[in-house]
Amino acid sequence: MEEVLDKKFWNDYLRGYTIYDCTIYRSEGFGFVFVEEKDDRDELPKTRFITMSLNRPMDKRFGVVTGTRYDFCTIACSVNPPEYVAVDIGSQVFSASALRMGGEKNIDQVIDMKTYRGEVGIINKLVRAAGQIYALGNYRKIYRRIGVDQWVELGKEGKGVPVPRDVEAGKTYATSLGFVDMSAFSANDMYAVGGKGDVWRFDGTRWHDCSLPTNVPLSTVCCAGDGLVYISELNGSVWAGRADQWKRIAEADIAWGHQPVDSVWFNQRLYLGAQEGLWTVDRNRKRLVPLSEVERDAPNATNGGRLDLSPDGKYLLTAGPHGACLNDGTGWKRLFNAFDFM
Repeated sequence: MEEVLDKKFWNDYLRGYTIYDCTIYRSEGFGFVFVEEKDDRDELPKTRFITMSLNRPMDKRFGVVTGTRYDFCTIACSVNPPEYVAVDIGSQVFSASALRMGGEKNIDQVIDMKTYRGEVGIINKLVRAAGQIYALGNYRKIYRRIGVDQWVELGKEGKGVPVPRDVEAGKTYATSLGFVDMSAFSANDMYAVGGKGDVWRFDGTRWHDCSLPTNVPLSTVCCAGDGLVYISELNGSVWAGRADQWKRIAEADIAWGHQPVDSVWFNQRLYLGAQEGLWTVDRNRKRLVPLSEVERDAPNATNGGRLDLSPDGKYLLTAGPHGACLNDGTGWKRLFNAFDFM
């Protein structure tokens, strides 16, 4: 594979940074969130947003912008319009497209994000579902991006997820409510998960409660190509099913802080990305196992962890703290690695 980046670019922009999240638009187009390695926690580390277009020559293939205010940014790409967008837990927005690359108004500056007792909600994750970008908040809030500096909370369209009356009235503080992840078969068949077994399905008109029979916090959801929905718990255990029919298909005991953060269906296999690399389900043993046990060329934990599937479903991107790899359906190929430039 042609060299993705050279030592000069690494030294100028990536040295001293680690990858926090990634997204893929096409086989030669990626977006990354890099975070400054920093011992001093008195102020937030810098966040660097980098887009790569590998079909362009080396001196024109990168877009680089450094921000100083972002905190735990996640990134996603949309199909229409085609753009990369990142949002942090405080609802700060960064967008990167052919026409713009820079900060936007915070989501809470554009719309009302108040939740329990008037507190401003947080953003847990940014996702692409049915081709569009959604920001997932606490207290079952979901925000859809509709343009530059434009978001809508689904409840304002009459399509919000119900919240218990005592929580809505400010009488009960509920940590059991989602959301942290969302996936879709289509715009009229989406699933959102989070909280303690909190699972909801959208049918295009309203949301239906599909809670799992568990009180364990949930971390990821994937609407898979085999027609099933896969949901992972905080410890990595995996459930499979649809609507209100669920079965735990794999046990796991991943330590807190290293739990799955992304899940993707690719090449007839469920991939889970965690802070310590990639995992998959061994159905015979009913266990979550390291991906290296079933794929010899699987990326290691320095080059794999975060996951994103291209909109056409043909390419799987993964990134660890020090590098990234791409799977085109025939196997894994390393895009770049920090240790190549040491």
